[in-house]
This record gives sequence, structure tokens and C-alpha cells, in this order.
Amino acid sequence: MDVSVNSCISSPVEDSQRPILHVEARVKCAGDGIIVRTDLIRDEVTEWLLNNFIVLSIGQMISSFEGLSEPHAQALEFILVTECSRGNLESGAYQLQQVQLDVQVYQLRTRSEQQSSQKSHILEDSTVAGDNVAIATARVLALPSIDLEGLWETLDYDQPVQSTLLSAISRMVSFSARKLDKWTINWNRLILIWGPPGSGKTSLCRGLAQKLAIRLGKDYPQSKLFEINTYSLGSKYFGESSKLVNGMFENIETLLQEEEDTFICVFMDEIETLVARRDRALSSNEPFDAIRAVDAVLTGLDKLKEHSNVIIVCTSNLITALDQAFLDRVDIKQYIPQLSSRPTYNIYKDCLEELSQNGIIEGVSFDVVQVTPDDPQTALQYVEQAAEHLILPTFDEVLLHYGSFPDAIPTLLANAVFESEGLSGRTVRRLPALSLVLYSNGTRCDIRTAIEALRMGIASEWQAKTEAMMTMAGEHISGTTQANGQ
Repeated sequence: MDVSVNSCISSPVEDSQRPILHVEARVKCAGDGIIVRTDLIRDEVTEWLLNNFIVLSIGQMISSFEGLSEPHAQALEFILVTECSRGNLESGAYQLQQVQLDVQVYQLRTRSEQQSSQKSHILEDSTVAGDNVAIATARVLALPSIDLEGLWETLDYDQPVQSTLLSAISRMVSFSARKLDKWTINWNRLILIWGPPGSGKTSLCRGLAQKLAIRLGKDYPQSKLFEINTYSLGSKYFGESSKLVNGMFENIETLLQEEEDTFICVFMDEIETLVARRDRALSSNEPFDAIRAVDAVLTGLDKLKEHSNVIIVCTSNLITALDQAFLDRVDIKQYIPQLSSRPTYNIYKDCLEELSQNGIIEGVSFDVVQVTPDDPQTALQYVEQAAEHLILPTFDEVLLHYGSFPDAIPTLLANAVFESEGLSGRTVRRLPALSLVLYSNGTRCDIRTAIEALRMGIASEWQAKTEAMMTMAGEHISGTTQANGQ
């Protein structure tokens, strides 16, 4: 009897410690714009998975739904196993009895739906210099949006930045929904993504909003992205910046009050535009206007934290330029470094394969095999085989198998990757296609020509960077000389 009692007591604890396997089930987009009740499908999909599968693997996609009720089976597009929180199996395969199954069913909001529901937030003031001033300061996007589909999957980091942020922020929102005492638990649900330009911060924030809308679907059936145009909140007129900022935060508060059951992700790109250090602002031309704008942002953030259904995500290229009072309010500070070799290779791989899928680069596959397959003692040889589309090996496969073949295509691509070290992610992503336009002829080429063009594009980027640095250095020396002469 004691054993059974202990078992009953320990079972909930064991359940809470089990890894959470996250599964996303996408409902087809209806041509007539009908929004499907995803909550009605979720429970049946969960039960169907438990009854029909013993093991699920990360990345596994299910497109056959035999056994589901006909209406739901017809409505589903696919089921995808995305990740496992607190799971660290190298195989990525999890027995369903050993995990908590978290199924989220969602439907992408189409462009036609966005056009009917999306609105630009306008601030108007007729007192500025006697003229009407109307500025589009933000856009509101219903989530999950078809415009952001696939963005999350293009992001690549050496560390599990995406899963860490997604898990932490979704738990933060879930905790806040329990109406924690605001005097005891003091957080702002404010996240800062910072790092060098071109490292993918903006894409990460938009992708994060998309994924949060899916992950939080049980608690918030509707979600919206409120993306603020920070530059539009600046004004050449004295005192107007703070008024524009106040008006923007009032718009957000109105939205939160009108839609208490909607999850709102507020996104402010390059936040240093609004919250630059006030001690440095004192030396500017209009110090008090800049200080008022920072004060207005801080006041607005303090008001937003009263609402449990909102998070604020910001980016910055210059964390040292941010006001200390703002930084003190940030709950999560995530640094995004410049690209390393692995993500750079993956970007080039994806871009080149995409060009091949569209008939711009000829298809071919690569391998390293024994000269005599039946004799493992024989030497290795590099093999290229014609294929319908280009199939490049993974970065790890290149390091393991292709190093002995300096002229192999995967090795040449790896060389291009090492030559790209220090380039921004924005530059890396545009180079494969741009280089073909600039340094190759014809509408179709082989992969060797494409990589040669890519390396020429990389060299051109570095030349431009070097010339720009020399020009800046020359201007600095000239300015210093003139100052000393005076």
C-alpha cells in the first residue's frame, strides 16, 4: 500500500520533469478566407499521434492521416515534429511514453486576409509648423502570417539561440497569464537582441513572433505583430518626438485593451534610435528633446507591463549607446554574433540548391567512395554524378570526407566559406545569386562556374571594404591635421 501511495505522489513530479515534444499541425489555407477552429482539431490530433506512433523524431513530417476523422484529415496540410524542450538525445528520436506531447494546430493568415485586417497606425498633429503631419508609424500583422512562413527555418546559429528564446519567452508569457503579483514578480517581458549589423537580428525577431503565435495557440487563439517604425518617431520639430512616442504607446495600449485575448508582440528595430544614452544627449543640438523621447519610451514600457498578453522585442547594433535605464528594464539580452563557418556554409548550400531547383545551376551530387567497393583497404576516390538537382553534402561531411580532395566541389565551397569570414549574414545571403549575375554568362551554368563566380563576388566585397576603410582612415587623418593646424 505504501508503494502505491508513493507511486501516486511521485508520478506528477515525474511528468513535470519529462521532456516536452513540440509538434505543429498546419491546417490548409482556405481559398474563401474561412478561419478554421484549430482548437477543435488539437485534441484529436494529440490522441491520434499517441495511438498510432511509438516514436517521433525531430524534423519528422507526417502527411498521411489515416484514422483521423474525415473533416479533420481533409483540413490538415501536414504535421511536423519541431523540437524537444529539455530533450538532448543525439538521435532526435523520442518515445512518446517518455515525453509530454505538446501539439499546436495553426492556420496561416493569407495575404488577402491580411489586407482586410491589417492597418497602418497613423499619428496626426495639425499644430506642427501650421501643417498637417501624418506619419505611418507601425504596421499590424495577424499571426501566423504567410508572409513570414519559412523565415524561422532559414536562421542558423552555432548555439541553440532560437529554441532557447522560444522556450524562455513562451514560458514567460504563460507565467504572466497566471496574474502574478506585480509587486512581487517584477519583469517587463522586454527582450533585446543585439549584435553587429547584418547578423540576422531583424529576421530572428519576426520569426520569433511567428513561432510564438503558434506555440502559444492554446492560450491565445489570435496573435498579432505590432512592428514599430522607430525612425518615423523622430521629428525635426522641437518636442514632437516625445509626442509621437506617447501616441504610439497609446495606440498599443488601446489595442491591448480592445483585444485582451489576443497575444501581441511589439517589435522595435534599431531601438538605439529612440533610447540613446541621455548623458550623451546632453551634448547634442537638442538635448532636452532627445531626453524627453527616452523618457516617453520608458514610461510607455512601464505601462505595457501591466498587460500579461504582450511582449516587446527590440534590436540594437550598438548596445553601448543605449540608455542605462532602458537596459535595466530588459529581461533577456541575447547577443547574435557574426556568422561562423558552419552557418555560412549552410546559407551558401541553401542558396545554391535553390538556384538549382529553379534551373539556374545544373544538378549534380557528390560522394567519396572506395576505388574497389568490396575491398575496404583500397584508396578513396571523389565522385560526381549527374542529378536532377544540386545536392551538396553537409558541413560536417565536407570536413570528414572531402579534405583530401582539394579540387572537389564541396572543398571549393568550403574554401569560399573561409574566405567569407567577417562578412555579414546579409551579404553572405545575397552573394550566390548576385555573383552569378555579375561574373557568369548565360542563364544556366554548372556548379564549378557558380562557385568560381561566388569567390569573385567575395573578393569584390573585401576589396570594397578595404577601400572604404582606407578612405575613412584618410579622412580621419585629414581632419586631425586640420584641427591641429587651427
